[in-house]
Amino acid sequence: MESWMLMILVIMPGVWSGEWSVTFEDQCALRGGSVVMKCSYNYPRSQRVTQVDWSRALFTSGRGRLHHLSSLPSPPDFEYVGNRNGNCSLKINNVQPTDQGQYYFSFVTTLDRWTSKSHAYLYVKDAPKRVTLSLSPPGDVVKGSSVTFNCSSDANPPVRDRGYSLYMDGQFISSGQEHTISDLQPRHSGLYHCQACNNVSWRGDDLMNSTDFHLDVLYGPMNMSILVDDQQFAEGSSVNLTCSSVANPEADNYTWYKRTDSPSSSSWLQVGWGQVLSLPSVEASHTGRYLCQTSNSVGEGNSTDLLVTMKTEDRGSQMHLIIAGVGVIVLVTLVVAHLLYWKKRTRVAKKRTAFGAKLSGEGLSSSATEDQLDTVYANIQTFPSSRPRNTDHKHYVPSSDEAELIYTTVAIKPRNSRAPQESRATIGESEDSVIYSTVVKSS
Repeated sequence: MESWMLMILVIMPGVWSGEWSVTFEDQCALRGGSVVMKCSYNYPRSQRVTQVDWSRALFTSGRGRLHHLSSLPSPPDFEYVGNRNGNCSLKINNVQPTDQGQYYFSFVTTLDRWTSKSHAYLYVKDAPKRVTLSLSPPGDVVKGSSVTFNCSSDANPPVRDRGYSLYMDGQFISSGQEHTISDLQPRHSGLYHCQACNNVSWRGDDLMNSTDFHLDVLYGPMNMSILVDDQQFAEGSSVNLTCSSVANPEADNYTWYKRTDSPSSSSWLQVGWGQVLSLPSVEASHTGRYLCQTSNSVGEGNSTDLLVTMKTEDRGSQMHLIIAGVGVIVLVTLVVAHLLYWKKRTRVAKKRTAFGAKLSGEGLSSSATEDQLDTVYANIQTFPSSRPRNTDHKHYVPSSDEAELIYTTVAIKPRNSRAPQESRATIGESEDSVIYSTVVKSS
């Protein structure tokens, strides 16, 4: 009787070795990494473990069922690293968000079977993946409209609102999952990207960026102007007026207008098309005010008007030329007059020198100077005569129509000679004597 009681006690679970149990802790893993779920179990030492197994609870239609890991789609990612003697650890490779959940361990002995009763929960932390930046409303973005940027990502734990940041061309703009621009301007065009962070790193980086989003703000022509080298042109010259503007997309339509004024009203007359207005030969009818109008698919705009005038003659320059010409003529005249005066004076001096030399041969003192020579005048008178001309005479006899010259003797006195006062008074105040000779035509 006692022997049967001993046999029953031996085969009863927990006898001789205590309670059946499985002990493990919740684990946390990073996406793409590896984790070991540490586990230990206990059973009666009088028994021998014949089988171990891990299973996972999967919920379908709101109900959970245990599925053996060996039957899951990726069994190579699960590796049992325990043994059959109390260690039941499980290693999971290439952890994915789908691996997150509840895990159970069970084992079979020679006499019984045991499955863990509590939650070993695996938390999979996922750094932000598939970070995206979207724009609302979609479509073309026009100057003056309003748009909202929205950031999103796949992450575990989810990225909080302050975990998102918006950047433009590499410069920080704001933090938060949404960012709104209420009045778009051309300066808002650029490359935008969103950055997400949940304090979980991936390959050493815990900041994940979205792909770049190009924001292109469309606007009609603006900052229009007319480009030209000069606003005043000589008659007959060639002129090109160029219309310049800033637009997105670029302006593709240009129209030129010229202002026409009349006593009653003024209006703008269309005079050309295209970005450049050419005036091949400027004339008076081309003067006036011009403007260009341009447009694109978004809108249109007008330039400020430009006044085109013709150059007038520079009367001041012409007067300067006239004065210069007169000055040259006067200068030349003075030079010529001076040369003539000098030439005449030289000729007179030569004659006086010759005359003085002749007189010196007749007894004039060589010490007399030119200023000491007396001036000799001859008066010629004609008288009627009836004597015929006789060519047989030894001496020449003038005819009735010819004058007979009678020369008188001229006496020239030196200046140092002393003359009576009365004679000096008779001669005059000048020291030089003037002796007149009379030419008498004989009858």
